[in-house]
Amino acid sequence: MTISINVSEEPDNNWNDRLSKSGMGTIYQSIEISTHFKNIGQTPLFLKFIDSKGNIVGQVLIRIYVPNNDFKRKLYYEIFNKKVCEWSYGPIIFDNELKDKIFEKFGKYLLENKFKISGTVHPLISNQYSFLENNFKIIPWSTWIIDLETDREILFKNISKSNGQKNIKRAKKRGVIVEEITEKNLFEYHDLHSQVMKLSNSSFHDYDVTIKWWNLLQPLGYSGFLAKYEEKCIGALMFSHYCDHIIEGSLTRSQIDFTENLYSQDLIKWKIIEWGNKNKKKFYNLAGFNPYPISKKEEGIKKYKQKWGGKKFDYYIIKK
Repeated sequence: MTISINVSEEPDNNWNDRLSKSGMGTIYQSIEISTHFKNIGQTPLFLKFIDSKGNIVGQVLIRIYVPNNDFKRKLYYEIFNKKVCEWSYGPIIFDNELKDKIFEKFGKYLLENKFKISGTVHPLISNQYSFLENNFKIIPWSTWIIDLETDREILFKNISKSNGQKNIKRAKKRGVIVEEITEKNLFEYHDLHSQVMKLSNSSFHDYDVTIKWWNLLQPLGYSGFLAKYEEKCIGALMFSHYCDHIIEGSLTRSQIDFTENLYSQDLIKWKIIEWGNKNKKKFYNLAGFNPYPISKKEEGIKKYKQKWGGKKFDYYIIKK
């Protein structure tokens, strides 16, 4: 069966409806996040894959932009008319029998436009994409996913005793308090995040970008928890929960949390698990890690995520 592709800067009225019914919907493929891309000067493109009968059998939201964080780099991209193309958790497949043809059509579109590419496929999609493997750099990536429909006592027991359960109890004993993020305390998260970014010489957005992001995505399914110690914010973790699938987002941790061994992130993560279980969410995606660590940092990330008792899923990062 022949697959055609429709590319538009605007979504059709049923974009989010198809996404939510797919079983693989995330905010990163939603109409709402395309507004955020526009707010930061990027161009969202909505790609639909259509079979010979006119049925929409897949879709993916990508974003296109020219890097502007370095003058020479920006000049290079402008001279050679080259742009960056990025996407997360896509394409979304509606007809699994046409999966390979959809990925092939997507890959050919990317090659024809000569983009610099960085994207991730959904970990719940079978990871065989012959056309992409032959034409792009395929980086193995993995995640652990917790089944939140499990009994809460079992969820806790599945966490490693030595460096998971104990750390949660230690955080509570040392006076760490966790609260859900709302618009009232959102600035506390933003302020801590900004301080941490400054210390590491990393860029960060002004508060108006943060509040716009929050107002766009919170109604769709976006939240977070922050940890306090002696009434000061010492850590935070944002997450999306669109279509009942929790996916970790921005993590922020203060220096005092490190030096005082307060374990705020462990307590926050457990609170998210409790929250997801209580609110009938399906699973908690702990976000990606390198299954073949090449540094102590990557090894630490792998072990930290593994201790929460989820099931390992493999997927890919696609580069060119």
